[in-house]
This record gives sequence, C-alpha cells and structure tokens, in this order.
Amino acid sequence: MEESSSNTNETFFQKHFGVIITAMVSFCAVIVSIAQIWIATINKDKELAITEFTAKEARLLDEKKSTRQWQLDLAEFMAKYREEIFTQGEKRFEFQQIMLATFPKEVTLHVFGSLSEVSDSNDDYWSKAEFRALNLYEPRAKIYYEDSFPNFLDLIPDTIGGGEIEYNYDDQVVPEGLSSGDVRYFHELDRELALQVKSEFTEFACYSGGLEISLKIIPLTKSKLRAPRGTVEIWLSRKSIVKTVSEDNC
Repeated sequence: MEESSSNTNETFFQKHFGVIITAMVSFCAVIVSIAQIWIATINKDKELAITEFTAKEARLLDEKKSTRQWQLDLAEFMAKYREEIFTQGEKRFEFQQIMLATFPKEVTLHVFGSLSEVSDSNDDYWSKAEFRALNLYEPRAKIYYEDSFPNFLDLIPDTIGGGEIEYNYDDQVVPEGLSSGDVRYFHELDRELALQVKSEFTEFACYSGGLEISLKIIPLTKSKLRAPRGTVEIWLSRKSIVKTVSEDNC
C-alpha cells in the first residue's frame, strides 16, 4: 500500500514537474521583484532625505553668509560715520534712525546691545537704541476686544503665542459697539504681517474657540496715530463671529 502511494506521488511529481518548477521560479521572481521595489523605495527615501538636508544646510549657509555680510556692511557704515554716530548731539540720533531703517533687526540688535554693555553707565544712548531695535521690528499683534467677545484668548500662549509673532491681549477690553472685526496695519511694509496675523488668528479662533470669525484687513497708513512698524492691531467684535463650528470643520 505504501509502495503504491509512493509510486503515485512520484508519478504526480514526474507528471507535473515542469509546472511545479515554473511556479517556484515565478514565486521567486515575485519575491525578488518585491525586494527590488522595497530597496528602491528605501533608496529613494534616503535620496530625498539627503536632498532635503542638503538644501536646508545650503539655506542655513546662505543665511549665515547674508548675516555676516550685513554685519560687515554695518561695521563699515559705522566706521565711515563714527564721528556723527559716537559724538553726542542730534546727529547721532539721525544716524541711529538710518541704521534701524537700513539694516536687519538681528544685526542692529546685536551691535546696539554690545555697545550698550561697554558704554559709559551714565550714557543710556545705546541701551535705548537696542530697545528701539527690538520694539520697532519685532512682529507683534495687539488685540482689542469687546467684553462680550467669547473669552478664549488665554489659550494664546500655548498655541499661536509660541510662533514668531507676539500676541498682546492683556487688559485691552474696548467699549461695545464695534461694527465688525478687523486687522489694522499702519505701514505699507506690514501688509504681509497683517495677512499672516489674520490667517493665524482665524485658525486659532476655530480650533481653540470653536468659532468661525470674519476679519477685514484695514490699512491705516495715513493715520496720525500710527503704531510702530512691525505692529498690527486686531479688533474683535461680537459681530465678527460668523458661526460656531466643530474642530472637524476647521
């Protein structure tokens, strides 16, 4: 009986040997193809990661070069006009204005801060210059709101407050009666900042306050009561609320 079974198996393998071998080869080919695709995917991911890292390093290097060049330009400027800049009088304030308007904040801030540390303790000129550099160009948004506007602003420090824009909302309640909500900017160069603030704050209101709000962009570049450059204002009215929304609809 066992011999008969053995003969049957041998006959089956002999009969279908070609098919079995072909199937095994095909299976191995599929495994190899999958392995090749997997390896190619890994290599592509590595290539993309290296490319991204290289591009990031290149950007950082360009930024460092740019900052170093600005530092050299500022040093050259200050050396050229050292008499006007370092001699007490009206001229030094005029040149301070020129430096603040011409050179990047991070450059003037560093230089003014260093000069403040080494200057005469009775002369606060450079410490004030450092303060002005910080306040003139540090992007910030001052928030004014009606008392009836829903109170979720305390969530700002843990959300958008961690970004590059400083949001100031402490004790800035205004009387009821605003016709709408808006973002106001006072210098043409701050228009992009106003648009960024509008985008960030409407998203914040949606996720943290559960509200869809409408904010207009209002240029006040000719106003006599202009805020410093780099500062925009958000005015929040109960009427700026469009509807309540769930987080899934933000």
